[in-house]
Amino acid sequence: MSFTKSLPLYIQDAFAANNANASDFIAFFYSDMLPDGKYADVYIAFDKENLFILSGMSNVKKAKGSIKIKAFYEQASFKVIPLKSIMSAVVERYLSTAKLLITGVDDQTSEIAFFSLGIANEASKFIRNLTAFKENKPYNEQEDDDPFCAKCGMRYPDSSHKVCPKCMNKKAISLRLLSFFKLYYKQLIGYFSMLILSTAFAVAAPYIGTKILYDNVLTEGGSLYGEVLLIVLLILGVRIIGLFFEMAQGYISASIIPKVIYDIEVRVMSAMQRLSIGFYTGKQTGNLMTRIQSDTNSVYWFFIDGVPNIIINVFIIIGITVVMFLMNPLLASITVGVLSFLLLSYIFLQSVFKTAYRSRFIHQSNMTSHISDTMAGQRVIKAFGKENQEAERFLKLSKKFSNAEKKVADMQGAIFPFFNMLANFIYLIVLAVGSIIIVTSKGQDLSLGQLMVFASYINMLYAPINFFSYAIDWWSHCMDSSQRIFEVMDAVSDVPQASYPVSIKEMKGDIDCKEVLFEYDPGRPVIKDLNLSVKSGQMLGIVGKTGAGKSTLVNLMARLYDVTEGSITIDGVNVKDISIEDMRKNIGIVSQEIYLFIGTVADNIRYARPDASYDEVIAAAKAASAHDFIMRLPDGYQTRIGAGGQDLSGGEKQRISIARTLIQNPNILILDEATAAMDTQTERNIQESLNVLKKNRTTIAIAHRLSTLRDADILAVIDNGTMTEYGTHNELIHKKGTYYTLYQLQFEAVKHISFAETEGIQ
Repeated sequence: MSFTKSLPLYIQDAFAANNANASDFIAFFYSDMLPDGKYADVYIAFDKENLFILSGMSNVKKAKGSIKIKAFYEQASFKVIPLKSIMSAVVERYLSTAKLLITGVDDQTSEIAFFSLGIANEASKFIRNLTAFKENKPYNEQEDDDPFCAKCGMRYPDSSHKVCPKCMNKKAISLRLLSFFKLYYKQLIGYFSMLILSTAFAVAAPYIGTKILYDNVLTEGGSLYGEVLLIVLLILGVRIIGLFFEMAQGYISASIIPKVIYDIEVRVMSAMQRLSIGFYTGKQTGNLMTRIQSDTNSVYWFFIDGVPNIIINVFIIIGITVVMFLMNPLLASITVGVLSFLLLSYIFLQSVFKTAYRSRFIHQSNMTSHISDTMAGQRVIKAFGKENQEAERFLKLSKKFSNAEKKVADMQGAIFPFFNMLANFIYLIVLAVGSIIIVTSKGQDLSLGQLMVFASYINMLYAPINFFSYAIDWWSHCMDSSQRIFEVMDAVSDVPQASYPVSIKEMKGDIDCKEVLFEYDPGRPVIKDLNLSVKSGQMLGIVGKTGAGKSTLVNLMARLYDVTEGSITIDGVNVKDISIEDMRKNIGIVSQEIYLFIGTVADNIRYARPDASYDEVIAAAKAASAHDFIMRLPDGYQTRIGAGGQDLSGGEKQRISIARTLIQNPNILILDEATAAMDTQTERNIQESLNVLKKNRTTIAIAHRLSTLRDADILAVIDNGTMTEYGTHNELIHKKGTYYTLYQLQFEAVKHISFAETEGIQ
């Protein structure tokens, strides 16, 4: 495996000068400091035998040609360490710096790299790859964080989507996109048949309306001299038949494209449902919505408007060119030459306007963002009396947008009239040359009717030339959208289904965590060497400060994420081997992050079991202490909630969320701050319901209020990702550790509140 794609060429050359082949590197990382604290450019890499440390400084110098500067490397030192002499490696972090330490077979530790704290993550990835390689374990491909394309040096338009629009394989993407049309090949045959026929009639119409009209109908001695009515009917018939074929082509196109886009959207949505939570936490919601809506719309409109026009215009250009060369090769060559010049002028014009359009788009986006920001923050604006300040900010942004808009309008006003004059000038050139040919050959080489055909064809060619001047950019944008769509389709879940999953239809609920380590970001463990055991039917209470790793732990138990190291088993089977469908059916989660879908209250409650009866929905709502407030809603259980629906308080949403989990009737119940948003009385009511529900099932509850966990069979105290205390309530009280301290603090707080209330009454 090679990572030289992100290693600059001049650095590869520097390694090569020291007999180290960069193409053999398994992983590398960049360090920005020397041991004495001075800044430098240090590259650490390893292959199958050695670890290399290249120290020096990157620099630039003037170069000849189109590239004005050239990068080079001034080497200060080069060190080689055999891998067999390395026992282990670790990153030590300090306040603003870090260093990489290796321990040799002689148990001696040495410092081999120093760097800023921001590079520590990359160093940790490097160590993980190095350790995995030495232990013959699978290692992860190093991520390329370079914002520039390694091939052409162009900055990626979207740093989270590292695809260079200039270098991506547009041909492969186009072929893959076209593969969606295979199911509709019969309709495509009809579409292209109608397309060819409609184009043929479009090309024939000017020929009949000019050549035949002038040379055969209006010229004395012509084969149809005086048959004006006949030629008018013929022209009208050609137009009507051509229109019929054009309408048929549009009808077939409209019946194919929406189905193809539907297939793509279904594939994208199915792929997204297959992916893990990690995929969504690493992406912005707007970015994902863009891939489903905006990108598919971009493909849709390109195939609805772009592809048909490309094909039609290609056929029109070919047809007209063939007819012109058959009539008069000399005049046809001149016409093609001057129209090619016109096409190049169009393309140049698009490049001139691109910068102005980009500037207008940026200023418009800034202004729109400001409007959105002020609309959402009206409460804060009015609270601080900043209405005038926000109005002034808008005026400045609006002025910038207005200036950019004016610049575009000025350019259009100056260039387009000139461009139209150029088109008319080309038209006059063809007419002048054609008239000279008619006069000098006395109509033998070119007739008046043929010259009029040329004139008509030139006017017909203006539209295709104008279209192709921006069709290339349109196609490029479509390929970029397609690439983003296929990226989602091809994404692999980081919580994959096992090749041969174990099916456990009814879980008992024995859970064991052994030496569990988990990292969201490499080198920053959230859970560290955690060992925990819960027996079937027991209730485990998890206690700890905010950010200690409690929610992460239960997410690992439910296999919403996979552990980095160690294992979690349920009923003796590793959760990685259990069928994901069985995991979801047997484990119910009531999270502190409440989400209700757009729909009725009843639909939200029966979300886990769509076939649940109305009586079961009501029973679940009553058990969650939600029935009373639901009945007070305008339409009871049929009241629409979610976006655009009835507003609910945090506590009401949480109770519906609990009812949704209760109706699932899971064998393992996870309560992640399930009653955090409720008042004391409601919490007591729900706790009574949960006590019934917890019978004969394993329950794992997270809570800050220790009173919520008073019935727990066993308690675990999590601090900074490790389990510091484990036992029953009485055992932990007698231990007088962290749990005892938290208990005393909450007990004293309750006493003070009770005393204050008593004093207030007196």
